[in-house]
Amino acid sequence: MNFVTSGLILSLTMTLITARPDAAILGRPLLTVRTYQVTAVPSRDWNAVVRSATEILDRAGIDVDWVHCSPNASGLEALPARCTMPYRGNEVSLRIVRRPASAVRGNMPLGDSMVDASTHSGILATIYLDHVGRLARQARVSATTVMARAIAHELGHLLLGTSTHSAYGLMRPTWTPDELARNRPIDWTIPAEEGQKMQQALARRAESDLAAARTPALGD
Repeated sequence: MNFVTSGLILSLTMTLITARPDAAILGRPLLTVRTYQVTAVPSRDWNAVVRSATEILDRAGIDVDWVHCSPNASGLEALPARCTMPYRGNEVSLRIVRRPASAVRGNMPLGDSMVDASTHSGILATIYLDHVGRLARQARVSATTVMARAIAHELGHLLLGTSTHSAYGLMRPTWTPDELARNRPIDWTIPAEEGQKMQQALARRAESDLAAARTPALGD
């Protein structure tokens, strides 16, 4: 397998919770995201991040079911059973980690997604808290806003199955503090054509699960 990563870049040029359970009934594709907080995020902030990221993907026609697989995120002593089960076709993982600036040269990615170039699909996205916080401070906006947008961006790469970026909208490669401060809706929305591609890709993942379930086991 030929894996490539796609990184959302923080420009250093300075003047530089859960989704609706009736998704299947509505015919909307459902993405399940297992979250792993290697670095803990305060519960109130995390709830705001999940809510905002869900809204972004909702506008792109995708419902999200968040399965929190870290004790500090779930708020429960026992983790959800889904965390220990095999991955379904519509499931991906999201890690929240720290990556000190000293470990990176040049531009600093807010996150990245691991995509298999041969199958045009991905299952793992990572968000770097340090970089998110730095960009938020430079733009003087909420870190939860930046994190939610970065999460939606990286999940978009997993669904599109590509490391390439668009020229405008949420899936563009570089975000500047000025753009965040201006907060133009067009900059933080997934373009309709990309949203449709994500929906189609997610539908294909679900269909592959159904096909596998219908295939008799060897010897049956």
